[in-house]
Amino acid sequence: MDRLRTGDIFEGAVSDFGMSGEGIVKDGAYPVFVPYALLGERVRLRIVHAKKDYAFGEVIEVLTPSNDRIKPKCRHFGKCGGCDLQHISAPLQEEIKRTSLARTLSKTANVSPEIPPVVCGREWEYRNKLALPFGKDRQGRTVLGFYAKRSHRVIPLKECPLHGEWVQDVIAAVMAWADAHRLSVYDEGTGRGLLRHVVARFLTTLSVVVVVNADELPYADDLMRRLTERLGDVALYVSSNKEATNVIFGESVRLVGGEERKQRLGSFSAYISPLSFLQVNDEIRDRIYADVCDEIAGAEGDITELYSGVGLLTAELALRLPDAHITAVEIVPDAVRDAKKLMAELGLSDRVKEVCADAAEYMASAAREPGRLLVLDPPRKGCDERVLSAAAEAAYSRIVYISCNPATLARDIKFLIAHGYKLSSVRPYDMFPQTMHVETLAVLERG
Repeated sequence: MDRLRTGDIFEGAVSDFGMSGEGIVKDGAYPVFVPYALLGERVRLRIVHAKKDYAFGEVIEVLTPSNDRIKPKCRHFGKCGGCDLQHISAPLQEEIKRTSLARTLSKTANVSPEIPPVVCGREWEYRNKLALPFGKDRQGRTVLGFYAKRSHRVIPLKECPLHGEWVQDVIAAVMAWADAHRLSVYDEGTGRGLLRHVVARFLTTLSVVVVVNADELPYADDLMRRLTERLGDVALYVSSNKEATNVIFGESVRLVGGEERKQRLGSFSAYISPLSFLQVNDEIRDRIYADVCDEIAGAEGDITELYSGVGLLTAELALRLPDAHITAVEIVPDAVRDAKKLMAELGLSDRVKEVCADAAEYMASAAREPGRLLVLDPPRKGCDERVLSAAAEAAYSRIVYISCNPATLARDIKFLIAHGYKLSSVRPYDMFPQTMHVETLAVLERG
């Protein structure tokens, strides 16, 4: 049979899942990746893009539905780019993520560890943070929402089941304010227009940042009034971003309404800047941090923590391990200042040393004392190879690695195994239900 071409329609059985949760239908040995098709289903599909070795398709009709197919909770599912798996039952979502992690480790790192069931929490309303771009609809009206998949077209949003009901009030207040004052929307093509993004975070209290293509936030008092009428205690910030960039925030944020409040985070409270990174799922973050502490509790030696952010994990380690001395390394100055302030407030400054430095540069200059413990919590791109080389040279007895990207985790594990380490354990966490993302805690020991 000739290879499928763009526009072809055919029927087939879904024989596997892809790395993004899509179904795989094969025409002979030729794989077609089909979003929203489930393992075991028979579907009629259309080829939307054909390449030499594989193709992408779209479902026209599900001929034989899977028992794990469920009705999506959100009316925007399939249009908005926020979720991948709302059409799949929770148990199958967990198994897809577990299997995907196992395949990635096997393919890249050539290891096949026993992987326990995914650690799960709430399926809905788990996100503490929302970042929404402003846009224009086809009628030229201002909208606020999520980007459609693989585009910068904004899907208007009034609610989101991944967040609490507070999101509805934030969106309603911001849209009423923008419409009342006929505020313009930033245009990526011309670089003109005012409103770029709204970023809100709800922990103990709510903070809202409006990102604008200007120095000031116009009618800030009116926006503050609208927010507090709906949501009570709110801290309102403005961030100026005049650059032609996809980065949301400008270089700083400035409080223009309300007061900054301490936020409850695990076993302590702290001030959290809107610029500071914080995991969006409080429940799973606390589970991971508790497990990191357990992994380190029985080991000996001082702790080096790289990519330490605002010091939340650092504080948990220091509080739960009263004999531990920790060196926490972070490259963002604002985050280091927040971390130092937090350690002082918790009475931990005598056991925690905060270092503002690039992780690779710090490791290159750090003293090479064997037997210490290393904690890694890098961004999605994983660790710089210089970090891993220095870790291997220093012969850390145990490396605890928190990863938000199985691909870069597997790559880094492969490197460490080649330099004298063995993989002791791997544990997956569902930090982002309804999406394909999976968080992983890996522990490596010196062989």
